[in-house]
Amino acid sequence: MWAGAGVALAVVAGAALAGPAGAAAAKSDQVTGVRLSAAPLGIDASPVDNTKDNVSGGTPVVNAVTPLLKAAGITQIHYGGGTYADEYDWQTDKLFGDTWKASLDFDEVSQAARAVNGQSFVSVNYGEGSPGLAAAWVKQAKANSSQSVAYWAIGNENYGCWEPNQYEKTCPGWATPATVTEMATNYATNALPYMKQMKAADPNAQIGVPWAFDAGVPGATVENNASWNDTVLADDAQYINFVEAHYYPYNQFSGDTSVGGNPTAQQVIQSVENIPGEYAKIAQTLATYDPSAKVIVGETGASNLGTNVPCTPTGALFAAGDALEWLAAGAVSVDWWPTDMVTSTCTNNSEAMFTSTGVPTTPYYGYLLASALAQPNATLGTLTTSNGNVLGFQSTLANGQTAIALINTNTSSAARVTIGTSLGGQFATETYSAGNQNATNTKIVDGTTSGTSVNGGINVPAESIVVLKSLRPSGLALSATAGSYKAGTKVTLKGKLTLNGAAAPSGVKVQIARTKNGTTADRATLTATTTAGGAFTITNVPPATGTYVYKASYSSSLYSGSAASVTVKITPAKPNLRLAVSAKSVKPDKKVTVTATLAAAHANRTLTIYAQPKGGSKKQIKRATINSKGQISVSYEVKANTTFTVTFSGDTWYTSASASASVTA
Repeated sequence: MWAGAGVALAVVAGAALAGPAGAAAAKSDQVTGVRLSAAPLGIDASPVDNTKDNVSGGTPVVNAVTPLLKAAGITQIHYGGGTYADEYDWQTDKLFGDTWKASLDFDEVSQAARAVNGQSFVSVNYGEGSPGLAAAWVKQAKANSSQSVAYWAIGNENYGCWEPNQYEKTCPGWATPATVTEMATNYATNALPYMKQMKAADPNAQIGVPWAFDAGVPGATVENNASWNDTVLADDAQYINFVEAHYYPYNQFSGDTSVGGNPTAQQVIQSVENIPGEYAKIAQTLATYDPSAKVIVGETGASNLGTNVPCTPTGALFAAGDALEWLAAGAVSVDWWPTDMVTSTCTNNSEAMFTSTGVPTTPYYGYLLASALAQPNATLGTLTTSNGNVLGFQSTLANGQTAIALINTNTSSAARVTIGTSLGGQFATETYSAGNQNATNTKIVDGTTSGTSVNGGINVPAESIVVLKSLRPSGLALSATAGSYKAGTKVTLKGKLTLNGAAAPSGVKVQIARTKNGTTADRATLTATTTAGGAFTITNVPPATGTYVYKASYSSSLYSGSAASVTVKITPAKPNLRLAVSAKSVKPDKKVTVTATLAAAHANRTLTIYAQPKGGSKKQIKRATINSKGQISVSYEVKANTTFTVTFSGDTWYTSASASASVTA
């Protein structure tokens, strides 16, 4: 994409791409499964970050949102920023001709890539740079593992007259095949020293050149595009490892869908169905000139201008379908353009994945859902569905799990579909539906289903994505060392967790919920950790008498949920209550000290001491809370034979009790 929101590509007149008609015919598989790369999903970041102030040195959005990128499986950061790629001097961190530094430097981008456990893709400055500057960048990246770069592109959209180009005094334009060939020859000739010096700096450097689309991609059309592609590939194939495609299905579409001749939301979503055909064209050309070259979608979005698509559910469906179609066709990676918009709220002036404050827009949720399938080293392909409006994709992940995505491109009608594969076992589900959204269009509903149920047909709401991910079986066993325990003693629970039929490894967490008599009283959640062999042991002291149920449960993104429970009864305990006097026999009118002791007190720590002289009434002489030793004491003047009694009214652990002691006088 070029810099400057008001600039538009000069493309074939009237080229707003209409999506497929959406007939109800069944879709068939378009490609066999392809092995995905180490970083299939990416995002574009510009040296001129929209939200980092040049003076204050704030944090760029791409660095601030790395936890979100990681969660969505976005592990490639493409550094260039459209036209800025052909203006940026990485050594001075400035655009050529500017005195101020760019707001997002190479080191920060490298940090962001490492933070997502990913990689960098860099577009070097062809427009105003030099082969030596590019080679020095490659050398720097090779020498510093924290700044390593997976892919290098020579310039940005250099087939276009909007790009800075020091090698073209006058841009010949696209009027005829001859003028495009002139541009391509100029590029191939002057890009060659870049390639040679970059390969000299690192023989393993992966180098790419711009791919020019035909009129089938109106938002990125290059008239007489074959003249560009054929010339560049024929001249420089020896050094070219990939072509970089910028995919924008709509041109001159800005603002809101369905307004002023703009495409409808349904047309935008269904435009992704044209991707396999576009990939086939690229593959055919590469087979002629450079059979080993790969395809990277270095930029993508619904339009080459800003729209409201990222602010509506349409953005999620388009982004997911866009990424999955390209990857299933064979692309190495798909990088969304751009990272962030200039505003703090989502507006219709950008295709960005985040606002200026790092709040995700709907394309983020499209990538989040697509990442269930588009994982490193997965095998991804399209999947037959019984409804032509529902796109299907199936992925076998590196860990053996199966993931399926169904995208209903029809914005008004739900569909019940069957799919061209037979499923078994349990599946976790995630559903993003335009008809069941919150105010920010971020709602994803989780659930579970069975393969048998899906085989019989699955409901896919209108304008929605449904993702299914297989779950391996898990199993739990739980027991207690006794069926009944005295209050205040530890309940010992023992269990075992199995995963996929085998004992779980050590270190796996199992949640255990405690409930009492089916009520909400005395609830607690405990966590046990497995040891070798999948076994776990945990102890717990219930807070009161009664019948308790302990329920162990386990679930994860890999395994189906399992549970086991055991019931125990907690019976009251007899308290250890004692009463002692300082002397058992005294002369009349002498004082004795009476001491009551309650051992192992629980909730009730109050004791009452009574005195009853011979022939007299029983009277309370002390009521108090026991001290740290479990005692209360009182001094009492004995006039006749006296019986002292201490009482304890009981609590949630202990029965009531009393104890006595006598003094003669």
